[in-house]
Amino acid sequence: MKYTVKIFLLAINLVIFGEMLPAQQSEISNQDYGFQITMLGIPKSAPDGYESVKTVALDKPLYPDKAYEVGFWIFGPQLADRGYSYPIQVFPSNFMGPVNSDIFNLVEAHEIMPKLEVNPPPRYTSRGYHTFTIRPDTLYQNVTVALKVNAWDRPPINIREDITVTGVFVAVVPEKSNDDNSLAQKQSIDTLKRVLPEQMAERILIDSKKSYTVTESEVSIGLYDHRNIDKDKVTIYLNAEILIEDYELKRKKKFFKAGLKPGINTITLHAENLGEVSPNTAAIIVKTKSKELTAILESDLGTSQYFTLVYKPN
Repeated sequence: MKYTVKIFLLAINLVIFGEMLPAQQSEISNQDYGFQITMLGIPKSAPDGYESVKTVALDKPLYPDKAYEVGFWIFGPQLADRGYSYPIQVFPSNFMGPVNSDIFNLVEAHEIMPKLEVNPPPRYTSRGYHTFTIRPDTLYQNVTVALKVNAWDRPPINIREDITVTGVFVAVVPEKSNDDNSLAQKQSIDTLKRVLPEQMAERILIDSKKSYTVTESEVSIGLYDHRNIDKDKVTIYLNAEILIEDYELKRKKKFFKAGLKPGINTITLHAENLGEVSPNTAAIIVKTKSKELTAILESDLGTSQYFTLVYKPN
């Protein structure tokens, strides 16, 4: 009976993927491989020691020999008298079949030990946006976000019901070109870390791990609220100088002129308030004559997040 069930499940998977492969495998590319994402009501069960928060179903499978970037926002309710922290993990899966901890070998976090960390007032959280890279070993149709929990520690919240995962995206990671300057840029970032102060305007600085390179000294910096409009007010620092002061974020993008110095520049998001929903988040656009870049930053009343902008003339 056990073998009959296994054969039946395998046959269903073959039928599902067999219909997708002929039409999609020939079309897959970095340019047109967009995903339509459906949030599932009941998340896929996670390996032992983890609890699933949200599973999304993809309209196209993840293929082996490709790399995929997965990003999302994750938030938890703020408690009046205590904080909590849980490591974050993602994993690919299919509709049927169990998942064990070996699946995590296919996943790489873009930060060291990503975690959901919620602090009591007046601070909220140091980071809510996370990205991972998945390198599939076979076809996968679902992606799940999970938290690592201790069996002996009773969480102060209901993880499945109280934690919010939103803004999930999945995209093919472009292949690196042979003439990229990643090593030189990494060395520049290491130099920046040695000279950047730990605080700015009485806030602890948090590196977003985002860095972009432009070839023009004059750029436009755009701001808008990419989520709910909740009266967030921000000040933007270019290096150590105020570029935009006490600006209330709107849905409509607002652009400001900025001049860059040669080499590395920092753009820092300073929260003037927490709006109606903590933390304070903003989409920051860097616009040149040839391209447009976007970074999502978040800050609270104790920390300010920044990204780096490298000006390198042709």
